[in-house]
Amino acid sequence: MATLKKIPLVLMGCGGVGRQLLQHIVSCRSLHANLGVHLRVVGVSDSKSLVVASDVFTKEFNDNLLSEICRLKADHSSLSTLISGFGGECQVFLDSDLRGKLSEIASLLGISTGLAFVDCSASSETVEILTQAVDLGCCIVLANKKPLTSTMVITLQGFLIW
Repeated sequence: MATLKKIPLVLMGCGGVGRQLLQHIVSCRSLHANLGVHLRVVGVSDSKSLVVASDVFTKEFNDNLLSEICRLKADHSSLSTLISGFGGECQVFLDSDLRGKLSEIASLLGISTGLAFVDCSASSETVEILTQAVDLGCCIVLANKKPLTSTMVITLQGFLIW
């Protein structure tokens, strides 16, 4: 069997769309493997906190943790409560540290791994981090058009967006 192409990703936004994406990733692992791809979730954020794998280079969230994130967010709970049950697997960063940590992850994994920032938020506040991510060699995936209505479009000149 061929080696799987591992694609690390950070999910921004855990509302209905973000949760559906996480559930889809978990439920389609065998399909992804058949296609030679492994989506390696290394971080998930909501508007107030960020949960990151304990070592973004070598670790990822297992499917149990991804399912727990979905359950917590469906119950409108904070991601910061994850540390109690999954302390060794993840680190939690609160609002004031959130942008800095996202930038750090982008600079560590950007060009070298093809890190993808997946924006499933309904906010234009993600534009700054998405712009930094592109500048650091990361891929971005947008679930809505809000970031494209800002100055970020200038940064994306030369890229074809459908």
